[in-house]
Amino acid sequence: MARFPIERNYISHGNSRPGIKVPKRRFIVSHDTGNPGSTAIGNRNFFQTNQPKSSAHTFIDDKRIIEIIPLDEVAYHVRYSVPKDNEIYGYNANSAAIGVELCYGGNINFWNAYTRFTWYHAYLCQLYGLNPKKDITSHKLLDPKRKIDPLQVLKRQGISFQQFLADVYRMYVSLR
Repeated sequence: MARFPIERNYISHGNSRPGIKVPKRRFIVSHDTGNPGSTAIGNRNFFQTNQPKSSAHTFIDDKRIIEIIPLDEVAYHVRYSVPKDNEIYGYNANSAAIGVELCYGGNINFWNAYTRFTWYHAYLCQLYGLNPKKDITSHKLLDPKRKIDPLQVLKRQGISFQQFLADVYRMYVSLR
């Protein structure tokens, strides 16, 4: 399986990147940007410039995988007030999970972005000893009253979240 380059183009410390270290990664939260046509570099630049009190570790489009926050630091990608992450994993997502965003729509080739997205999840599972069948969740599952990502974007292409996990697992096996 092809290895995709990972760019580490970190944003400055601020509201989006508090610089708080985390001891261990326990799961992955899959997201989509909710902003059709926005690219990985465009999202990186937005968070660098605007510094909202939200973020994710990685943005992926059809051409690039860009880590904007080091994987051993907190990123604010799930609201603290939702308890589902603690119920399922025993940890708060911002402190224990890596947030991965799929860029889609506009001029982005979905299938190229999806391939990078699934590969990167498999790569993270290998890197952190995570189980791709159990240690990946959707933002929608953790915050169902407010979020639909990435399920709606995947569904538009005929992909269920279970199919996505199966695709990640196939990539994971091929990386061994």
